[in-house]
Amino acid sequence: MKKTILTTILVIWGVTSNITSQNKNITINFKRNSDNSVDFNYDKKLPGSFYLSIKFNNLQNCNRSNYKGIIKHNSGRLLKLKPLRQEQPINFSYKYSYTRGIPNPKIDSLFTYSLPLKKGKKITILESSNLNEKFFGSERPSKWKSYVINRTQADTICSMRKGIVVKIINDFKTDTLVKYDYKSQMNSILIEHSDGTFASYKGFKRNSFFVKLGQTVYPQTQLGFLDILNNKTYRLYFNIHYLISKDLKIKKNETLKKQKSRNEFLTPYFTTTNGIQQLKNTSGYIINFNEKILLQEFTKKEKKKYKKNPEIFN
Repeated sequence: MKKTILTTILVIWGVTSNITSQNKNITINFKRNSDNSVDFNYDKKLPGSFYLSIKFNNLQNCNRSNYKGIIKHNSGRLLKLKPLRQEQPINFSYKYSYTRGIPNPKIDSLFTYSLPLKKGKKITILESSNLNEKFFGSERPSKWKSYVINRTQADTICSMRKGIVVKIINDFKTDTLVKYDYKSQMNSILIEHSDGTFASYKGFKRNSFFVKLGQTVYPQTQLGFLDILNNKTYRLYFNIHYLISKDLKIKKNETLKKQKSRNEFLTPYFTTTNGIQQLKNTSGYIINFNEKILLQEFTKKEKKKYKKNPEIFN
């Protein structure tokens, strides 16, 4: 599976009193103060967590090191540059880059997930191979684990855990006259969880989504409908992964064979009618779900709302 890093590299000269460097998703701006210090702030258009790095070049009258940190909110403060000689301004240039996620988060590897279809459904789990490894000879991602569910009808895909919808791809329409074994271009949803893991769901029918970008979802929240793969099969690909690499450099002319995934994959525990277990290839399961699984990450406010009206979390 090819993982795409969202990267911005911009060079800004610190000469004017207030300059903004920006791209489509994240904006960094700095402001010079009367005491010759410089404040750096950010604005973020996309939901979710990002790892951000700022590298300073030609830094004069300041001994500040480069900045690396996590940004989660829509906007906020990053850092302050303080002059060594207060009567003189700070001069500098800088560039910044970023990627989605929190490097090496403290994950709960024993967390119990709900399977991504409705309660009571009978399913067979298949483990998915990594396509970059299979077809291009690239290095296998760390602890690779991804699953496939095939269906004979357009079932509803459901969330496996409470989280925030941080990415939706709704660009692709299936040509029903073409028989596919696999499609690299698939509509998908990415959901970020509180411990820094991400759930990836691929295989949605175009314009079938029930949720919006930035929305909080819960276990068994309906996300959208499965798309047809061929005239007999509807297919869902799903996995849980998290960021492990802090390397934001883009290597020129890097081939698919040499690309290395920045993510590590989790082998989750799921609740089934046979108990809580890790999934096995080609094995059958009946999806289970109960109030304990639903409420395990609820806030006090959410629990009060659920007590008054459970239907709002369906």
